[in-house]
Amino acid sequence: MNDTIRKFLEERFVSEVGFASCTDSPFLGLEKAVSMVFRLSDAVVEQIGETPTHTYFQHYRTMNAYIDSVSLQLVMLLQKQGYRAAAVPASQSTEGLAGIFSHKKAAVRAGLGYIGKSGLFLSRIFGPRVRLGTVFTDAPLETVCFSQKSECGSCDLCSRACGAMAIRNVEYCEGMEREDILDARACSVYMKEKFRNIGRGAVCGVCMRVCPKGSAVRPEHNMP
Repeated sequence: MNDTIRKFLEERFVSEVGFASCTDSPFLGLEKAVSMVFRLSDAVVEQIGETPTHTYFQHYRTMNAYIDSVSLQLVMLLQKQGYRAAAVPASQSTEGLAGIFSHKKAAVRAGLGYIGKSGLFLSRIFGPRVRLGTVFTDAPLETVCFSQKSECGSCDLCSRACGAMAIRNVEYCEGMEREDILDARACSVYMKEKFRNIGRGAVCGVCMRVCPKGSAVRPEHNMP
């Protein structure tokens, strides 16, 4: 089943796929997570300077819609195979500026990367220049449960670039809360105040753009 899902998602241009065990799933009885990494356009990300761009906002919205579409298709595939499945929305905040389940948590557990000082997920291949999707299922998948430590070290580029001063320059360790490394409310307020003319203040991306992990993608991963 893992191979079937991986092939299905690769045909839909999903950049990386992982499978994790998540006993804290938000869906009753669905404890296997399929984690999907979608690579963003480097050309669009590199246009970001001290502020986001209208092009990045459109790219962000379009990517989220595509992730939701692919996630739904995977749910439909799993249901056709006789299993139960449900998707976590690509971008949806509930109370506390968080979604119903952390895509980053699923991706880390699946061994696809780690959480950076910025609070962003950093793919082993593409750094933070990605968006994530997660589908939960009761299909008999082979899963893992990683706990990868941050590899940020002494780098503080994201912290210094953050206009909201929301990044605390602390390396993430398992068990930490988001607020230990990032003031999410300060980030949100800053975006709404400063970038209202760009996507209603819903995007920034400066910390993503300055991260050196995203600017050093190996040449073979740029090949079609």
